[in-house]
Amino acid sequence: MMKLSMLKLLTITALLSSSLFADAKLEKLLIKYEKQRVGKQLARMGGELHSVNIILKKDLKQDNWIGYVMDLSFTLQDKKLNQKDTLFSNGNMISTDLVNINNKISYKHLMYPTLTKEFYNKKHLIAGEPNAKHKLVIFSDPLCPICIDEMPFVMKKIIDNPKNIALYYYHMPLSMHPTAKVLSKASIIATKQGIKNVDYRIYNVNFPKKYKFDAYREKNEQKVLNFFNKEFGTKITLSQINDPKLDKMLAYDEMMAERAFVNGTPTLFFDGEYDMTRSEFEKFLK
Repeated sequence: MMKLSMLKLLTITALLSSSLFADAKLEKLLIKYEKQRVGKQLARMGGELHSVNIILKKDLKQDNWIGYVMDLSFTLQDKKLNQKDTLFSNGNMISTDLVNINNKISYKHLMYPTLTKEFYNKKHLIAGEPNAKHKLVIFSDPLCPICIDEMPFVMKKIIDNPKNIALYYYHMPLSMHPTAKVLSKASIIATKQGIKNVDYRIYNVNFPKKYKFDAYREKNEQKVLNFFNKEFGTKITLSQINDPKLDKMLAYDEMMAERAFVNGTPTLFFDGEYDMTRSEFEKFLK
C-alpha cells in the first residue's frame, strides 16, 4: 500500500512538473509573439517597446482557452507609458480576441483578477454586515450618468438587506467630470461628521439634473460644493476639501482600482469576481 501511494505521488508530481513546464514554455511564446506584434506597431509610429510581462492568467473554462493580460512598457512621442493588452491561447493557437458565439460577449471584457481580502477593508464598508456571507465591491463616480441611474437601486437593496451582503465602496471620480472629486471628498467628510448613507444619497440626488449643470464641463468647485452643503445641511469649506489627507484617501482608492484592472464606472465585483451584469447580487437578496 505504501509503495502504491508513493508511486501515485511520483506520478502526480511528474504530471504537475510537465504541466508547469508546458505552461512556462507557452507563456514565453506568448510574450515573444506580443513583443513582435506590438513592437512592429510602435516602430511604425516612432515608438519603442521596452518590456512585456504577464500580470494575469485566467482559465475561461471554454475548450481549454486561457486569457493572459499583459503589461506593456513602451515609449511613444517621448513619453514613457504603460498599457494592458490581452491575448488568448488554447495551447495550439493564439488570438487577440475571443467572442462567445451565443451571447456575443468578448472575453476581453471579463479579464479581471479575483479580488483579495484587502478589498474588504472596513473603512470602505458602507452597507451590510462585515461578516455577511456575500460581498459586493463597487467602484463608482458620483457624476457618472450610469452610476447615477444604477447606484441608488443597488445600494438601497443592500441597505434594506444588511445580513446577507456586505457592500464595499471605492471612490473613483473620473477626470472627465471636473467636480466629481469635490463631491467624493465632501461625502467622506460628511460621513465622518455622522451623516448616514451619504454615498447612497449622493446618487439619489442626481446633482447635474437637479441643479442644472453639465458634469463634463462644470469646473466651479465652490458652486458644486454649495449644492452638496444645501442637500446635506453641512458647512464644508473648500479648505476642508483641499486637505491632503483626502487626496491620499482618493489616491488609495485609485490604486485599488488599478489593482482590480478597473478603468471605468460603475464597476462591480460580486464575491470577488467581476460582474458584467451588475446584478449578480440580486440572486442572494432575501
